[in-house]
Amino acid sequence: MAGNPQNHHTGQPYVPDDIVFIEDMRFDNFEVSVLRIARHFFESLDQPKSQAWKSGFLQAEHIFPVPFGASIAHAISIAIDMMCLGRVRGFSYFATSHPKACLTMTNEEKYFLMTLQSIRLQRKSAISSYAVMVCEGPNVSDFLAALERLAIITGDVQSPAYAPV
Repeated sequence: MAGNPQNHHTGQPYVPDDIVFIEDMRFDNFEVSVLRIARHFFESLDQPKSQAWKSGFLQAEHIFPVPFGASIAHAISIAIDMMCLGRVRGFSYFATSHPKACLTMTNEEKYFLMTLQSIRLQRKSAISSYAVMVCEGPNVSDFLAALERLAIITGDVQSPAYAPV
């Protein structure tokens, strides 16, 4: 996976105010599953020796039927790589082993999922707004193209609107 390991944080939020309860958000089961899989990839970039990306693929294979699990995990890993390219600060996330990981998410994780949700619901202005927050700037096209792959897999998007640069 490409990306700078410094663009991640050590498995817990920067500050306690940086969390929201997952149940308070309007994410469906697919989006929450994406978060749970993505956390393995965040952790893998944060701690490469952990090889947590393997657990991400394994979890995706358990959640989704063949052949979708591996395809979904791959699309998530590419989206995270593309997100990392534009970021200058670390990405705040909960490690899968964190005691609060099942119930809470960081604001940055929330914006990541809000971008995906907006693509799935085809909310054009929200897509751009959340992507700029996640990527910390206007270079979002590759990130959006990668997330759009997930919406194509789910059938929410029929024809791609975002092409990688």
